[in-house]
Amino acid sequence: MSIEEFSHIEHQMVLDAEERYGDFFTATRDVSLLLSNIMSWPTKDCDIFIRFLSQMKKSHTLSLMALIRQHRIQAKMTLRYFLESTIHAAYSLVHVDTKNYFDTLDGKKHDPQKASRAAYSWIDTHFRSYSAEIKRMKDAINQQTAHANVYNSFHNFHYVGGENPAIYTAFFDFDDDHWLKVDLLECAQAGLVAAELILAIREQHGGFIPSRESDKLPQMIEAVNRLLPQLSYEGNGPK
Repeated sequence: MSIEEFSHIEHQMVLDAEERYGDFFTATRDVSLLLSNIMSWPTKDCDIFIRFLSQMKKSHTLSLMALIRQHRIQAKMTLRYFLESTIHAAYSLVHVDTKNYFDTLDGKKHDPQKASRAAYSWIDTHFRSYSAEIKRMKDAINQQTAHANVYNSFHNFHYVGGENPAIYTAFFDFDDDHWLKVDLLECAQAGLVAAELILAIREQHGGFIPSRESDKLPQMIEAVNRLLPQLSYEGNGPK
C-alpha cells in the first residue's frame, strides 16, 4: 500500500471519529480547540511563553489526530512533548527573561537541561498539584510507550499458527475502541490540566488576556468527568 493510500485511509478515520467514538472524541477535540484559542492577546513581553504555547497547541492536536488515526505510540510520545511544553510555557509566563533559554546578546549556547530543571522546580514549588499530575502522566507514558518496548508490538503485530500460519504487521493499530476511548480521555485530561495551570498562573501574574473560549473550561471538565463511568462499564460489562 502506498503512502497516498495510507493518507486517504487516515483522512477517512478523522471524518468518522465523531460517529465512532462519540463524546470521547468531541470532548477531546473541544479541549484541543480551547488550548488553541486560550489567549486573546499578550499584555506583557512574553516571547518565550508564546513560543512554548505554540508547541503546546500543535502537539496536543497532533496527539489527538494520531489517536484517531490509530497510531498510539506516536500519540503518546507527542502527548509527552505537550506536557513538557506546558511546564516551560507556564514557567516562562512569569519568568520572561529569555536568558534561561538563550542569550542573543552574548551569543551563549543555552543548556536545555538547566532550563528544564529551573522550570520544573518552580512549578513544583508554586503549583504542586499540577506538577504532580503532569509528572504522573509523564511517568505513565515513559513506562508504557515512550521507549522501544516489545509489548507495544501487540498493537500492530499478530501471528496465527496452525495449518495456515500467517504473520500480520499492520501500519495501523488493530481496532480496539474501548482502549482508544481510554487514550482519548487521557489526552483530554492532559489538556485540561494544562489549561487550568496556564490560567491559574495568568490569574496570579498576568501576561495575557484570555479568550472567551477559556470561559468554557468548567463545562469541559464536567463533560470529561461524566465520561469516566462509561469507560468502567465498557471495560467490565456488556458492550
